[in-house]
Amino acid sequence: MKKFQFINYLLVTIFILIVTLNITSCVKPNLTTECRPTSGGAVSPANSDYDKGLMVQITASPAAGYRFDHWEGSASGKGSTVQITMDGNKKVIAFFTKTYILNVSASPTNGGTISPTRGTFDEGQNVTIVAQPATNYQFSGWVGDLSSNSNSSTVIMNADKNIVASFTKGTHSLQVNIGTPNSGTVQPSNGNFDAGSSVTITAIPAQGYRFNRWEGSTSSTSKVLNIGMDNNKTLTAFFTRVYNLNLSVNPNGSGSIASNPASTSLDDGSTVTLSATANFPYVFSNWTGTDNDTANPTTIKMNSDKSPILNFVELKPGTRQVKSGTIYNYGTPVPVIPLQAGQWVELGVSLTPNSPVSILDPDFSVIQDLGVITNTSYRFQAKKTGDYSVKIIPNAVFSTGFTLTYTIYSR
Repeated sequence: MKKFQFINYLLVTIFILIVTLNITSCVKPNLTTECRPTSGGAVSPANSDYDKGLMVQITASPAAGYRFDHWEGSASGKGSTVQITMDGNKKVIAFFTKTYILNVSASPTNGGTISPTRGTFDEGQNVTIVAQPATNYQFSGWVGDLSSNSNSSTVIMNADKNIVASFTKGTHSLQVNIGTPNSGTVQPSNGNFDAGSSVTITAIPAQGYRFNRWEGSTSSTSKVLNIGMDNNKTLTAFFTRVYNLNLSVNPNGSGSIASNPASTSLDDGSTVTLSATANFPYVFSNWTGTDNDTANPTTIKMNSDKSPILNFVELKPGTRQVKSGTIYNYGTPVPVIPLQAGQWVELGVSLTPNSPVSILDPDFSVIQDLGVITNTSYRFQAKKTGDYSVKIIPNAVFSTGFTLTYTIYSR
């Protein structure tokens, strides 16, 4: 009896086990998904039952203003897509992080560079932004969602941020000095100018002065100067005192004056050399108002305005002289005219046949070549005392007949 009871009990137990296994094999594992925070995004697929052993791909999609961070629960990793095997019930949690947008710009746009210019950052993250001014600019501060005068500043990302780096054009100073007080002016004078700009500076001499030179940050002798304001500049304008030289001749038309240097406006302390040249029939007499009124040439020291006068004396003609004769080749004497320095001569020459003629001074230097002539007239003034010669060269091997007329003009 007990044997049969044991067998029945065994059969019932086996039956219950079979029924339980069949029921269990028919139950599908469940997938549960969750987002943290709930506003951070979505997960697909959503909660569902799947056949046991099935591989399911799960994707996290962040909402606007969030980014996917990582998985927890039955999944792990930082990729927004994962795969899990449904070998049992699964719970997957997607974690999202709040983000904010940072926009940084420069004003003016060519005033400098900034880093970073734009980016998306996690909530609470510290972001360092740096402003680097361009050449000739300087950083003047941050405005907008950041208030700071430091070109390298840190912003906490607790909201979207719009920040502007302000740059201002740098300036450099220009200081202009005058070498001698009251000798002139400069335009423009002292001031501040934009860095990198070009400034035109003009030196304006006062009455009785001339511009001489610039010294300082640059050197030049041009009274108009273009200077680049790449740093602070200091300049000194030097002017030189000048005096006027007014020349006159007495009597009018009696001669001329050559000055060296040939200028009527001369620097203070300079020396001018004056030379007199008489017109026919005048001779140099003297100067009025020079360093040596009896010398020719003479000089003048320019320490004030000067008005020298050159005086000439009119010479009177003497008796007309006539010389005639024949000139032969080689060794033949030539007509001679004795003169005192300053005397004028009116000369007439008549030849038969035509022949070369020249005028020689007492040192036998040619003072005038008259060429091959038959008849001519010529005037000259004696520069030194002595015998002046009329040199006649007979044509070929023939002799030349001459008639020489001359008048000497004396005091």
